[in-house]
Amino acid sequence: MICETILHYKVLEKLGEGGMGEVYKAQDTKLERFVALKFLPTAITSTQEEKARFIQEAKAASAMNHPNVCTIHSIEEYNNQVFIVMEFVDGKTLKDKKDTLSEKQILEIGIQVAEGLAAAHEKGIVHRDIKPENIMVRKDGIVQIMDFGLAKLRETSGVSRLTKTGTTMGTMGYMSPEQVQGLDVDHRTDIFSLGVVLYEMLAGESPFKGVHETAIMYEIVNVDPPPISTLSKNITPELDEIILECLEKDKDERCQSAKELAKDLRKVKKTTGNRKSRIYSANTSSIKTSSGPVNTSKSTGSFTIEISNKRIDLLKILNSNYFRWGIVIILGLAVIYLTISRRSGVQQITSTTSILPPTNVDFTGNTADPGDFEISHDGKKIVFAGTDSTGKSQLWLRQLSSENAKPIPGTDGAYYPFWSYNDKFVAYFIPNKLMKIDLSTGLSTEICPAQDGRGGSINKNGDIVFSPNSIGGLYLVSSNGGVPKEIVKTDKNIHDQSLRFPFFLPDGIHFLYAVENDFYGASPTDVVKAGSINSGFDRVIMTSSTNAEYTDGYIFFTRQSALLCQKFNPDNLQFNGDVQTIANYINYDATRIKASFSVSTSGNLIFLHGFQANSNFVFFGVNGSETELPIRTNAITSGTPLSPEIGASLSYNMKGVLYTDQGRQSDNSEISEYNLATKINSKITFNMALNSNPAWSPDGKLAAFSSGPDIYIKNANGTGNEKLVYKADSSYYKITDDWSSDGSLLLVNDLMPRTGFQFIIVNIKDGSSSLYLSSGSTNINLINGKFSRSMKWILYSSSQSGTEQLYVRPLNKNESGLWQISTDGAAQGWWVNNDKYIIYLSKENKVFKVSVNGSGSEFIVGPSQYLFSLSDRNLSGLSDVSKDGSVFLSTRPVGKEAIPPLTYVQNWKGLLNENDK
Repeated sequence: MICETILHYKVLEKLGEGGMGEVYKAQDTKLERFVALKFLPTAITSTQEEKARFIQEAKAASAMNHPNVCTIHSIEEYNNQVFIVMEFVDGKTLKDKKDTLSEKQILEIGIQVAEGLAAAHEKGIVHRDIKPENIMVRKDGIVQIMDFGLAKLRETSGVSRLTKTGTTMGTMGYMSPEQVQGLDVDHRTDIFSLGVVLYEMLAGESPFKGVHETAIMYEIVNVDPPPISTLSKNITPELDEIILECLEKDKDERCQSAKELAKDLRKVKKTTGNRKSRIYSANTSSIKTSSGPVNTSKSTGSFTIEISNKRIDLLKILNSNYFRWGIVIILGLAVIYLTISRRSGVQQITSTTSILPPTNVDFTGNTADPGDFEISHDGKKIVFAGTDSTGKSQLWLRQLSSENAKPIPGTDGAYYPFWSYNDKFVAYFIPNKLMKIDLSTGLSTEICPAQDGRGGSINKNGDIVFSPNSIGGLYLVSSNGGVPKEIVKTDKNIHDQSLRFPFFLPDGIHFLYAVENDFYGASPTDVVKAGSINSGFDRVIMTSSTNAEYTDGYIFFTRQSALLCQKFNPDNLQFNGDVQTIANYINYDATRIKASFSVSTSGNLIFLHGFQANSNFVFFGVNGSETELPIRTNAITSGTPLSPEIGASLSYNMKGVLYTDQGRQSDNSEISEYNLATKINSKITFNMALNSNPAWSPDGKLAAFSSGPDIYIKNANGTGNEKLVYKADSSYYKITDDWSSDGSLLLVNDLMPRTGFQFIIVNIKDGSSSLYLSSGSTNINLINGKFSRSMKWILYSSSQSGTEQLYVRPLNKNESGLWQISTDGAAQGWWVNNDKYIIYLSKENKVFKVSVNGSGSEFIVGPSQYLFSLSDRNLSGLSDVSKDGSVFLSTRPVGKEAIPPLTYVQNWKGLLNENDK
């Protein structure tokens, strides 16, 4: 086609091609100008439908006349080929320029694209394929949107869409969640795509990653990208918020107008420009002042500041009589202001302070989530759970007037602390108990049993309303101790419902609490309710997956990782006024629907920002050799990684690693495989569920994994469909602990919330299953089971003695015998060297090797040998051990220091809008 003349257009060169056609540069011989011609491939234009769609594109685009939209000159047809004659843009695509742009240039491009889209949207046109290749930057700096080949007229424009039902149109990586799911789209899909483009330019990487299209689609629909500020330190915070709002999954929560987006970007650009234009300079040369020449031997110098190209001599101002009298007046007004403020009892100044943990201590407690803290009612101190470098977790107390926190002896393993009404004691949970400690005497006492507490609150009479377990209702007990009474029951129609994190309202009778309707975490049906210590009261306050707290006329809660508050009347339990944003990117545990914040009754607030808590997988040998793999357990912007001991599995032949690839929302995860030979990382499940705990088959061809409460197997290369092999009778976690050496059996760990742990053996061949062992008690752990290679024994961890230890018993239930392997506490163990040894990890993070002999009817336990300490290597837990015992798979925290300090806000009302204080 090059050099050919079509009608009166001489084709000069090919500019590019895409899914909807080829584009050529041509010369318009009539008007003596360069143009671009866009042709559809012959195969596509063979149908009248595609021709109609192509003409529709041209008509839609030609209706626009905007400097940021490529102009359409005409629609032509030649030899049964329809083509569009477009303005020729002399420049480069954004794809070619994006690596060389400054933040200011990126902002300008974003503004122009948004303005072009606003013009299109006003005419009912949606582009649906905004990407760097479709954005041209001309040599004169004007930005133009190209290729409205995927444009769709909204139904309101009165034009038929001519798009096949269910067709997904757009470019992978830049598509909106509604495009990916084949749902109807509107102008907000372009806003999402532009958000992706801006994110990519500013962060230097795509917000949605994956080795293939299915993985990218999964992330677009389910995974929230991290704030750009976590990837680029110099990003303007306001710009970060704008772009993340463009990338909201729910289009109703997204930026609603391209025109408003352009306006917001322009404000940021203006601020950025002003910030960079400030120049501070010191000039020590002698000058003349109003009092005459300066003695050059004692030069007073000058200090000048240049703002908006105006130079101001600060010393001249400081030496003037006007300045001195101004200072006197200001000080006088300040005295009057402070006097009035003190008399009115109102603190007028809002201040924000960062609170660091003690040296070598993290803000993490027994829940492994850095959200275990609470501010006292008087706002003068905080209590928090902290873990030191040895792994010891306990409560710490810090007076907010002091820089140092002190440990509270006798609170080992404590979590979810909460203050008494008078701040004299702190109640807290440890496994199986609700405790309290008197801060004046240090005396710690048990209040009542509580298996696995989920928060509590104390009123002025010393009544405690609390959640004693991960499922079930709320209970009332005196802080002096006694038998708890259930006061709010769960809905019998919702299996495994959990009522949690109660918080007393001022009357000491009513309280707020969170309702989690799905055992696996946040769900659309979760609500916040108000209950009463008097039976029979139950009212929904809001629909949200969050804990909620009340203070001084406001309820605090979270949505979309933002800490919000709204006026609330505790007498009639009604909201009024607008929702106010206090802070963004709050740490949030989606599995427990708990956000990390706490309010006092004195106008003070404390919260924790979200963070990235990643861990890289590491191979290492007994001899100290080490290889860090380019894969991570997960990357959650708020929360902590999955436990490595249940998150990964090493293949028998040492060729691959299966691991749990958790999404940033913590409410879904997939199984991925890292091939150690090809160094390729790929997902093998794509069903957007809570998939976890993978285990290799002995031949390396299959992967078994948990998907919600059920167990599935699938081809390890990702092909084919999942096969259900064990259907659970409850919605609680099932863990695929091990696969037998002959490939016929799976050992499944089943948590039964009312009867305790149990091991289930699943026969892969015939689909049958049978109970192997039950703990018989919810207070006894029964975890991490492993078949011996001979299939004669099972190794597992149990807390039957009060401490987790490793035991071995016969696989045949008709045979008796029980042998203890560890003596210093252990939750994990592996058979190695054809059952000649057992390697285990102790509670102190130390690895031991025990010689064993199970060839006869009796099991013989020999001496143990200390190998090494994981703590010495900065490693966290063991994921797996090779069958010969020579190689270990573990994880190493990455960027542990990224866990932010607590943020302490005095007089939080100063953060509210003026009309809502």
